[in-house]
Amino acid sequence: MPATPRDLLDRFQQAMLDFSPDALADLFADEAIYEFVFWAPHRGPSQRYDGREEIRAGFRAAWGSVSDPPLTGVRAVCVHETADAEVIISEGEMDAVNHATGRPFTSRFVLVLRARDGRIVHLRDYSDVLRTAAGLGRLTQLFDQVHAESAP
Repeated sequence: MPATPRDLLDRFQQAMLDFSPDALADLFADEAIYEFVFWAPHRGPSQRYDGREEIRAGFRAAWGSVSDPPLTGVRAVCVHETADAEVIISEGEMDAVNHATGRPFTSRFVLVLRARDGRIVHLRDYSDVLRTAAGLGRLTQLFDQVHAESAP
């Protein structure tokens, strides 16, 4: 029996916690779309990954230089079933630590996940970019990047 959307959500959260780009990408269909709804300059102009291998490459690039992953917990606070059996909506929290300061923080997110034939075919990620940047001590850097990208 193919994995359900809820099964895939649980595996997605575990892959995030494990900081495993391969385990994460393997949850997606070949032609899947991963969209980041809230803009962050480090993701480039498209703010999305098209296809499993682009998802894999994107997360490898983002996580590859991190020697001590900050995540300490990822959990679904509330999962909403929808009228469409392929779609679930998850309100979640991510616990992390800023290793430079030792300070823990929590960031929130909403995921809209569409699954078909046991794979994620479309994921819309509404992560709290500002809270995460603040928790990691990168808020000034984020604002500088936003300013540089939006300057005429």
